[in-house]
Amino acid sequence: MVKMATSSMEYPSSALRYGLLSIKPIPYEEIVKVKGIKFKTTGIRFEPEKQFDKYEDFIDFRYYQIFERMPLPEAFSLEKTRQHFVETAIKTFNEDKELQNELEKKETSLLGFVSFLRNRFESRVSEYYEIEANRFLHSNLPLSFFSQIAMVLNTYQKYLSLIKRVVRRCEMLSGLPGIRNRFGATERQLKEMKQVLSPLIDKMDSCLRELHALKLYVILWSAKDIDEVDHPEFLDITKLDQAYFLEYFNSYTTQLRNMRRMIYDVSKDFDPEIFSREIASSNTTTVLLSKLLSSDIE
Repeated sequence: MVKMATSSMEYPSSALRYGLLSIKPIPYEEIVKVKGIKFKTTGIRFEPEKQFDKYEDFIDFRYYQIFERMPLPEAFSLEKTRQHFVETAIKTFNEDKELQNELEKKETSLLGFVSFLRNRFESRVSEYYEIEANRFLHSNLPLSFFSQIAMVLNTYQKYLSLIKRVVRRCEMLSGLPGIRNRFGATERQLKEMKQVLSPLIDKMDSCLRELHALKLYVILWSAKDIDEVDHPEFLDITKLDQAYFLEYFNSYTTQLRNMRRMIYDVSKDFDPEIFSREIASSNTTTVLLSKLLSSDIE
């Protein structure tokens, strides 16, 4: 059977929007005790600018966007199918206590929050490539299809590396020695950081949405019923309407190409060598799978 295993890139991408774009700096003072002596310390933390919708609402809307334009096999009910994927995504998120803890800790370190997401992605990249290789072996879809699907892994690694560079510059410039108004400096740097990151995060959200829609179309039309969608036995190109398949595939590859172009353009100011580096891994399997399933497309 083919493991569905929707990549956990989906909600970390949304977490980046929550953790980096919709925040404001708040100055604070607190009293700490050192060997029984009280000292007053000051600092800056980050809080949400407004009350956010529930994650459940975001997920529900994401699947609404996907399924409102997707034809379904007769064996599938639109409402039950959407409900299945929404509930699965929410369950996965609710069980991810590690991410939820990091979302709370990011109050004082935006760079630490981004580093957590980047390190976790890179620790799992071998699994992601193996999933795509397994799908290829249990399908009659062309290798070119999976190479484009796997390219998002290479792209996402560069995306997280670039975001980390942008956030690091923000924190560094707002904390330079000699700055009299550190709160004002933090506000200015945070505003500039958001101007850089907002289009990047928007574009990656669009890319991941189109990728997810493409995967779901292939899986739903290959599965016999709703019970098989998480582990379809075989991904069968003969069951797909070629017009719809090409529409989904072209929409995704266009978004992916635009995403990579945006990363390349933005990286000129923050990390010019980002496209000369590959995913670092000591795992020979990961290296071989990444070379098989992806090629670096500028």
